Amino acid sequence: MPSNAEKTLPTKPQLRCRARGEFAQWLAESGGSLAITTYSSGKLVFVSSIEGCLRFRTHRFTRPMGIALEDDQLALAVRKQVLLFRRHSSKPNTFTLRRKYNTGKVDAHDVAWGDRGIYFANTRHNNISRVSAARVSNPRHFVPCWQPPFIEGVVRDDHCHLNGLGMRKGKPAMATAFCATGHQGGWREQDRMTGGVLLDVPQNEIVADGLCMPHSPRWHEGRWWLCNSGHGLLSAIDPLSGECTKVCALPGFTRGLCLVGNHALVGLSKIRRKHILDAPPVRARHKKIAAGVALVDLVSGRQTGRLEFTGGGREVFEVLFLPDTIKPSLQMK
Repeated sequence: MPSNAEKTLPTKPQLRCRARGEFAQWLAESGGSLAITTYSSGKLVFVSSIEGCLRFRTHRFTRPMGIALEDDQLALAVRKQVLLFRRHSSKPNTFTLRRKYNTGKVDAHDVAWGDRGIYFANTRHNNISRVSAARVSNPRHFVPCWQPPFIEGVVRDDHCHLNGLGMRKGKPAMATAFCATGHQGGWREQDRMTGGVLLDVPQNEIVADGLCMPHSPRWHEGRWWLCNSGHGLLSAIDPLSGECTKVCALPGFTRGLCLVGNHALVGLSKIRRKHILDAPPVRARHKKIAAGVALVDLVSGRQTGRLEFTGGGREVFEVLFLPDTIKPSLQMK
């Protein structure tokens, strides 16, 4: 895929991006923009494509992770907080901060909107929680809603690295975890190449196993999709059998997924060698590992374009499509 654009963002360190293949054209024709969280470098990046030219806007946070949109409201998980933004009444491309929910050290990962508000993967507490107002009996702004069947009681240490949350019909429906262990730090001890699981929340059971550090379960067009991250794959899950099928192999640790029509936007991260998130299968398959966002055609299963970070960003956690929004920005006051 030939390079067709490179931009530099006015941040320190600078985030340099290059668009390849059909990425810029697809984004321009979509009529929307992307929001990308790069938690290790502390950035939320908005990307738009106007007349073939990419436009960027960066906001800095401490450890930005999950991000979700519901109508005119935007939720963002950062360190110890979930932030709520609302679209400005007279500036439709600007989201204004309306509230900070103080969750404490929960290591929030995926965030999603549901019929009772904001839900998130409460990784440190091994459950799915819902944002709520603080009470005397519960000073933190969250209420646990569900935990895996292999977790006993209320625990405050990461046992299984529950990270992904998939919603359906306004309710938590699927969750991903690195393993099915019920003791402190168990996910660090297990075989991360084959220990990952997809959990059915209403049925309270494992529906797919043998995954490699899975993330980002999403319901789209009648089936579940997810990132089989340690293999660098976008995969589809049969809703009846639980069979996991490869859709596209990508040159990075896949994490962060948004599905728009016949396309998937998949976050790509560099591989951290000899780290707990090392992914030898990806390193063995690709000489060059990319960080950024891949554009995948779901019909052909091919990568047709990519936004590539060439400097200033090595990891992506989430990718979100903002329809009918061009050059978005945040207003913190």
